[in-house]
Amino acid sequence: MKAALLCVLVAGCSSSSLDVQLRVPSGDHPLAGADAVAVGLRDAAGQLLAFTRGAPDSTTIQLARIPAGLRYTIEVAATLGGDVLARGRSCSFDVDAAKPPVVPVWFSRIGRFAPTAGPDVERADAAAFAWAGGVLLAGGTSGGAPLATTEYYDPVAAKFVPGMMLSTARAGARAVALGAGTVLLIGGASKGAPAVEALTATHSTPEPAGLAPDVVEHAAAATGNGSVVVVGGRIAGTPTDGAWIITQAGASVEALPAMAHARALATLTSSSDDLFAPLFVVGGVDAVGPVADVEAFDPASQTFFLSGIKLTTPRSGHTVTRLTSGLFLVVGGVGATGEPIAEAEILDPIGRVARPLARLRVARSQHTATILPTGRVLISGGVDGAGTPVADAELFDPALGAEGDFVPTSPLDSARAGHAVAPLCDGTDLVVGGASGAEIYNPL
Repeated sequence: MKAALLCVLVAGCSSSSLDVQLRVPSGDHPLAGADAVAVGLRDAAGQLLAFTRGAPDSTTIQLARIPAGLRYTIEVAATLGGDVLARGRSCSFDVDAAKPPVVPVWFSRIGRFAPTAGPDVERADAAAFAWAGGVLLAGGTSGGAPLATTEYYDPVAAKFVPGMMLSTARAGARAVALGAGTVLLIGGASKGAPAVEALTATHSTPEPAGLAPDVVEHAAAATGNGSVVVVGGRIAGTPTDGAWIITQAGASVEALPAMAHARALATLTSSSDDLFAPLFVVGGVDAVGPVADVEAFDPASQTFFLSGIKLTTPRSGHTVTRLTSGLFLVVGGVGATGEPIAEAEILDPIGRVARPLARLRVARSQHTATILPTGRVLISGGVDGAGTPVADAELFDPALGAEGDFVPTSPLDSARAGHAVAPLCDGTDLVVGGASGAEIYNPL
C-alpha cells in the first residue's frame, strides 16, 4: 500500500488546509488512466458543502469557504470521460482552529480487493465484527491453542493494534451487536467458563451461563425487541436441537422450547426489522445429514414452528442473505454428499416457499455473502469441490433474469475460506481470516 498527500486548500476555514492522505494499493494506482480527480466535502448530515475537480496529477485543489465543524467527510473520485474509475471516502473528522487535520482516504478502483496490514497473530475460528468504526478480531486459535486476546483494525492508522482481553479464551464464538456499542460473544469457550460475555468500549463482562459454553457451529441473531436468539450447534461434538434466548444485554439466558431438528452449521435470519418479525432457521446438519425443513421462531410466543418451507437442496455451512426485496438468497454450502455445492435458491418467507435459482460459477462452502449498497450480493472465497480454498468471487445481481443471476467479479487478493467481511467507517469492507494478512474491498 502506498500513500500520497493531496493538499486541499479551504478558503476562510479556521485551518489553512486539509492534508488528504490517499492510501492506494501497490501496483495498481487508481489515478492511472484518469483524466480528472474530484474532491468533495460533506457535513455530518451528508450535505455537500464543497466540490471541485483538478488534473489527476494535482497536488493542491481549492475548495470553497468551509467553517470549522464536526464530523466532516472527504470524498475523492478519479474519472475518465465522466465515468468514475476509482473512489474513496474518509471516516468522519473534525476541523478546528488548533490544528489542520491529516485525513486518510483509502482510494482504490471500485469493486476490487487490495491488501492491507494484517493482524499480528494469525487466527482460525475468530469472531470478526464492526467495532468503533473499525473491526475487532476476537479470540480464535493460533497453533491449535485458543486465544483470549483481541486485535482492532484501526481504519485511520490502516493497521491492527492490540485490543481488550476477553474474560476467557474463545474459538468459534458467535458475535451479535446489540446497539449502543455493545456486542455479545456467545459460546466457543471451554466447559465451566462463561458462555456469554458482553463487550463494550471499556470492558468485557462475563455473563451467567444459561447454555453450554462449549457450543460451536451454532447460529445467533438479534430480534427486533432487542433480545438475542441462539439455535443449534454442536455440544461435545453432537448436533443439538437446543435453543436459548438472551435478554438484558446478556445478563439473562433462558432455554427455549427445542427445535424440531437438531442442527449444526445452520443460519438464523430475521424476515424484517419489525419488532416481532419471525426469524427463520435454514439448513444445517443433524446426525443423519443436511436438513431440508425450515423452522421459524416467533418472538411474541417465543416458540419454534415448522414454516412449511423445504429447501430444494438441503445444505449446511451455507449463507443466507436478506435481499432488499425481503426475499432470502441461499447460497452454496455442503450437500448430502458431504462436498461443497453450487446450488443456490430463493426463499420467500412471506409466500412460504423455496425455489431453485441459477447456479454459482464455483461450488463453495465456508464462503462469505455481503450485501452491497447497490443491492447486489458479493460472494467471496470458500472451499471448492476439490477441498481447496479459492480466491474466486462473484456477484449476485437480483436485476438479472427473472429472479437474479451470478456474474464474475474481481477475485480476492488471497485464497480464503472461513474468513469474515466486516464494514469500516469509510464505507469499505475489511476481509480477514482464512489466510494470512487482510484486505479491503471497495464497493463505493
